[in-house]
Amino acid sequence: MVTTAELVATALARADRLGTISEEVGRLVRRPLTPAAREAEDLVAGWMAEAGAAVTRDAVGNVFGRREGASPGPALVIGSHIDTVRDAGRYDGPLGVLLGIAAMAYVAAREDEGDPALPFPLEVVAFAGEEGVRFAIPFLGSRAATGTLPGSWHGRTDEDGIALADAIRAAGGDPAATGPDGARYRAGEVVAFLEPHIEQGPVLDHAGEALGVVPAIVGQARLRVAFTGHANHAGTTPMAARRDALAGAATVIVAAERVARETRGLVATVGEVTVGPGAANVVPGAASISLDVRHAVDAVRREAVEAILAVAREAAAARVLDVDVAVEMEVAATPCHPAVTDAIQAAAIRTGMGALREVTSGAGHDAMVMAELAPVGMLFVRSPGGISHHPAEAVLAGDVLAALRVLLATIDELAARVRAGTFPGPHGAAGVAGSPPPPAPRASRQHGRGE
Repeated sequence: MVTTAELVATALARADRLGTISEEVGRLVRRPLTPAAREAEDLVAGWMAEAGAAVTRDAVGNVFGRREGASPGPALVIGSHIDTVRDAGRYDGPLGVLLGIAAMAYVAAREDEGDPALPFPLEVVAFAGEEGVRFAIPFLGSRAATGTLPGSWHGRTDEDGIALADAIRAAGGDPAATGPDGARYRAGEVVAFLEPHIEQGPVLDHAGEALGVVPAIVGQARLRVAFTGHANHAGTTPMAARRDALAGAATVIVAAERVARETRGLVATVGEVTVGPGAANVVPGAASISLDVRHAVDAVRREAVEAILAVAREAAAARVLDVDVAVEMEVAATPCHPAVTDAIQAAAIRTGMGALREVTSGAGHDAMVMAELAPVGMLFVRSPGGISHHPAEAVLAGDVLAALRVLLATIDELAARVRAGTFPGPHGAAGVAGSPPPPAPRASRQHGRGE
């Protein structure tokens, strides 16, 4: 029988292979609904088939590999995404897909040797678009798979002016299939969703630990704050007479850093600054900044945003500026389901890892969308150096081996609980005493980039 070490070696080799598939020479860029995406999807589909799965795809390029269990019905789904940011690393997203394929291959091998089948189908999904780099649509793949991609977004265009609907058609799909009628996953049809993922941060690396479990994914607010003043000559305009838009924006940049430093668990970032007219000898008449604020508690995040925007209004009044604030994205914080998290912790203890450190995710994930219809859980794998969204992104083979073993033990733990009727999922165990309730439905608005 194939060993977990052999499966990990294969998974890492496959990550290297996917890392060569790019839209550009010299750096990894793989956006959804492109020839590079299709090439990656073809590879992943072949690897799923090798693992014993029946493979299907949908209109946006999501790839689904399903292996039936002892009885039909809701499936345990494992996966992540295979699109990338620009100049990406090899593991953000693909590692979770490849670990899911490895787990399916292991389950198939042991069942072929006589072990009982799982009490549910096992499915691996490779979502086609999570990063939001193309069309400014985050979670494209998971939204299409859950039938929650708004039809109004079909008209959104990429940097080349190609509309999403046209890109879907060019790839051989039907835009109408991304709505509710074309959903792959619906409420009651998923036992749970597991997303293994690199941490994308330094917490586990600093602690010297291979794995962590995610209790929650932070909520995000993405805003655009634009100041309008009056451009004028830099040498002849007295300081008291200036309406300097960039000075107003700079005040907000400093305020964002201050509020974040003063608020535990909050991060705030200004990553884009646009200045007009943009000349060294002209007082800026216009300045626009991005503002990204994240926290695991939505109320804390909203309070921080308001505190920063209050500074923006004060800066505008003091400098006789107009200020305009546009909310480009707002995503509610997503708690991982305590029953799934508990199963991951039990699995880690069974494999000898001990209880895993809880690490809140500061980045967005497809699990946020899947949580709208099913219990979700996330397993983090150490990111050496805390590096992500960069070619230097890395993993340690021993950490990936530990992750596969915990993932397999989690599958078995969930199977045991489903058989016993103690897992609060679509198998009808939601009312079992001692089982935590599923999370309440979340209202969210999502625009812009996902992570």
